[in-house]
Amino acid sequence: MTPCALALMGKLGLALLRGVEILVGIMDSVLQNLRDLLQYTVPVEDLEINATFLKNFILFAMSRGLDHGQMKDLLIHIEALVLDGARFTFMSWYDLYHKQQYGLHRKMMNNIYQLIDRIKPYESHVGRIYVAVLQEASKSELYHHPFTRSHRVVLGNFVDSLLILLADLFVLGTSHVNKFYHQMQNLLEEMTFLRTILREHHIETMQHLIEVVICDAGILIFNLFVESEDDGALIEKLELLFSDLEEKFKLILPQTSVVGFVDSVLGKMKLVSGIDGDSGAWIRDNLQSLHDDLTYLRSLLATLMAQCNLNEKLQTLKNRIVLITKETDFVLDSSNSQTLVWRLNTIMENVKLTKADALETYSKMSLEREIPMSNEHVVGLDDAARRITDVLERGTRHVDIISIVGMPGLGKTTLAKKVYSDPAITLHFHIRSWCHVSQVYTKKNMLLEILRGACNSKLLDKHFLMNDDDLAEELCKHLKGKRYLFVLDDVWDIASWESLKNSLPDDNTGSRILLTSRDHRVALQINSDGKLHHLRWLNDDESWKLLQKRLCIGEDCPPQLVSLGKEISQNCKGSPLMVLVVAGLLLNMQQATWEEVAKSLRGGTLSITEQCRETLELSFSHLPHYLKPCFLYFGAFHECLKIPVRNLLWLWIAEGLVEKTERARLEDVAEEYMMELTQRSLVMVAEKGSRGRAKSCILHDLLRDFCKAKCNEENFLHSFNGNLVNTIEPRILYGLHIYPRRDDSPDSRLCCPRLRTLLVVSDDETWYQRHRYNILYKGCESELLQFLDLKRLSIAPFFPRVVELHFQLRYLALALYIEGEILTIPSSIANLSNLQTFIVEGSGLRVSLPDTVWNMENLRQLCISESACWELSQERTKNHSNLETLSTVSFPCGHKMEEVMRKFPNIRRLRCNLVMAGACTGDCKVLALDFLSQLESLTLSQIHKEFHDLSFHFPRNLKKLVLSNFLLPWSKISLVDGLPNLEVLKLLENAFAGKLWDMGEGKFPKLRFLKLADLDIVQWTNSNESFPCLEKLVLERCQLLEEIPSHLAYIPTLQLIEVSDCGSAMGAIKQIQEEYMKSSGDELLKILFHPPQWEHLSSGLD
Repeated sequence: MTPCALALMGKLGLALLRGVEILVGIMDSVLQNLRDLLQYTVPVEDLEINATFLKNFILFAMSRGLDHGQMKDLLIHIEALVLDGARFTFMSWYDLYHKQQYGLHRKMMNNIYQLIDRIKPYESHVGRIYVAVLQEASKSELYHHPFTRSHRVVLGNFVDSLLILLADLFVLGTSHVNKFYHQMQNLLEEMTFLRTILREHHIETMQHLIEVVICDAGILIFNLFVESEDDGALIEKLELLFSDLEEKFKLILPQTSVVGFVDSVLGKMKLVSGIDGDSGAWIRDNLQSLHDDLTYLRSLLATLMAQCNLNEKLQTLKNRIVLITKETDFVLDSSNSQTLVWRLNTIMENVKLTKADALETYSKMSLEREIPMSNEHVVGLDDAARRITDVLERGTRHVDIISIVGMPGLGKTTLAKKVYSDPAITLHFHIRSWCHVSQVYTKKNMLLEILRGACNSKLLDKHFLMNDDDLAEELCKHLKGKRYLFVLDDVWDIASWESLKNSLPDDNTGSRILLTSRDHRVALQINSDGKLHHLRWLNDDESWKLLQKRLCIGEDCPPQLVSLGKEISQNCKGSPLMVLVVAGLLLNMQQATWEEVAKSLRGGTLSITEQCRETLELSFSHLPHYLKPCFLYFGAFHECLKIPVRNLLWLWIAEGLVEKTERARLEDVAEEYMMELTQRSLVMVAEKGSRGRAKSCILHDLLRDFCKAKCNEENFLHSFNGNLVNTIEPRILYGLHIYPRRDDSPDSRLCCPRLRTLLVVSDDETWYQRHRYNILYKGCESELLQFLDLKRLSIAPFFPRVVELHFQLRYLALALYIEGEILTIPSSIANLSNLQTFIVEGSGLRVSLPDTVWNMENLRQLCISESACWELSQERTKNHSNLETLSTVSFPCGHKMEEVMRKFPNIRRLRCNLVMAGACTGDCKVLALDFLSQLESLTLSQIHKEFHDLSFHFPRNLKKLVLSNFLLPWSKISLVDGLPNLEVLKLLENAFAGKLWDMGEGKFPKLRFLKLADLDIVQWTNSNESFPCLEKLVLERCQLLEEIPSHLAYIPTLQLIEVSDCGSAMGAIKQIQEEYMKSSGDELLKILFHPPQWEHLSSGLD
């Protein structure tokens, strides 16, 4: 006999005590024995589910204060079940031990099924026992159990058991069940809703109502098993209770993004059409009436959301509008034409009452929308930058560590960047690299980040396949004999440095480590002999100077504002971040607002951190309503992650946060929102694109922490860090962002029935580590999902068909890796008729799109990754006027491409690969795109690098052009140099071929950015009238280049020349620098020389 069986027999003698804990313990022992006997077969699993129901039932009844006397019949029933189960389990072990196994398995299965039938309320006396307990529990109104986390778990588990029983009723399909079929469907929906809210915060006030609803729902479900006559009355009572519960709960739903949400609901109402039958006309007419009334309330809500302090009546009015909007959205998403009629009636009555109240209680309020303009300024760091630069350039030849230490918001990172980008530092060190450490560092990520800087280019796939030790060795190879400068930004503990230091060689070259930290003790632990630079607070004059610069305050500023401004800057307590945040708040505000801000800062009793948070709260409250949800979305991103601006704008649009205007496209409006946030000093631009626009952005950690806290407070977005299986449970979540971990289970699953946004965020931008996150997306069980971004996960080597079930999706981004194979997107993707953005990333991926994709009329962005190609044909492609972004598409050159592209008249960004099949003659040698009047950005590449005498006709509105692999003669540059609006030109990898580029006069009238890379050009000459607006010139790996135009020295707009691996051109470039100094007398023109990376290039050939 097994030890488990012996332990079971020892417990049987205690069963007479009828203690609940003992009963549960014996029940668990029985189940474990059955698992051992039958090896987890289906009957055991079914019995375990039903036993779990009994345990949940007991715990729920006890949580309502019932004693053993009130549960007597239930406990006797359970005891009988447990003892019978223990008896036949013991006998089974006995038979097995004595090798009497004939028919044992069949006998055990029969016994298990008999136990299951006795647990379920199939028999009327069992149902009456269960109902009696719940009736007693429902009467316990005076019992108040603390609404703790464990109590919520008890309630949630019991609701789960009731949901399983309810599902069993649908399977039974008796005549009684069929009689109440639609009401049972509603009950299932409401019970699911009830289950989700039990994980929510701030619902303590609804505790008693929730528990009464659970009791009555359980009574109804048990009665339905035994076909009680009271079922109809009980259903009506439950509907009233659920209505009360939902109304109370919706008042705590997220408030920040409601204006954009109302817009999305209004848009959804327009799409509800084609309803047939007698009710169709009525529904269409009344939806239009409801749309008009809701549009009025939306304009009212926009004004209310802009107010910082609402009186009680206005706050109530705002909550009513929010509630009505969410009810409308829920009805539109979940109703059929039959239920829509009566549900719309109720909503329309509420809307008319609310509108009448609004007209009576609301007085006009004005809301000015302003977009201030200013440049970033720094005060008080020049002396510190000079001292640190001096230490970096001089001193010991051994590796030395310099630390910048100070409180959050003092400008540690700003100072480090100022030093890091100093031209003298750039020339002094062979290698520079920047690594953001933060609290969530990993050794591998730090090594990769440093190695990326050391390689001066993108890392190779082999680097991501290396373990930590191999990466450290690879880094040592790159650094050997070089003078390097590494910035370790935001170091929180010594462990991060300990994991790195052995990877950094000391070759007596004068290398330096510059680190920033909030804690001077950490800096001293890292190197007690190192140099510490403590950042000081700004003095009052510097604070006022910074505020003046940020607000562009001149001598003509009214004395009253000068006085208030000095008081405000003084009360910022020397924190540059606080000064900048307050400045963003004061921009173009009236004097009354200045007085309000000054008053709020006068207290003087808060610590600097607390006051900074108070200041952020004040700044947030004064944001226009349309910026608040956009700003909060920054809380979804990792603290050290550069956020791609374009994807962020698409996210805002998909979420309905960007307001439609007649004057501009949605993306242009979203770009204005981003500009406003940067001008208010809430967001920092991390990188600018070649056209000068923000390419990526970052958030100060204090601001990000504020966003996260605000998101949780307003139930706007929630985050999870790994452990998806254990932490993500059913709850009301409208937005969820996940930070995956490499060890996350492949069985991770989401269960968030009302989720609208799912964003998987990682600071890892590499193929390999994304591939390591092999979490299979098994489906968020929400039919309301509108935004799904899984680019950071390697989903699977196939298209996840479960995605097609989310009909409300507006944004879908996936990462799929099928090296050398073709990925077929199913034709059913067209069922996602609301989809606006569709992104597929992959390595070595070819994608085959179905014809049906062109039926998706709302599609605006269709992006397949750079390493992917897919084909379009003129016959299969339908007209699509909404499409604005298309990449990466494979085309045969010539008139066929032209015919296809005419179907996308409003395309703005196009990236494509040209396929030259066989001999190229006639029309196929002409690529005409000049009819695309909206096209602004065009990237063209020839798949097979070979010469074809092609001719291009580009649209005159084109602003950015990238060419590669065409081997065109330089005489063909005339196709480009006269484009009147061209601002960015990149000629990459054999775009042109030939030793001489001799430019004519007056070429490239608006060009601001020019890049030449991997070309065989030797001489480059031009006239004095070319490039009148050039700001930046980049030369990379043009190893034969000897001569460049001397006229560049006299272009007044030129700010930067970057040179990498163009050894022969060094003399000519230095001559240009000298000529510039002579002509202008200043050092505004920066010239950066990046050393060649021979090791990296050779490794790339392996």
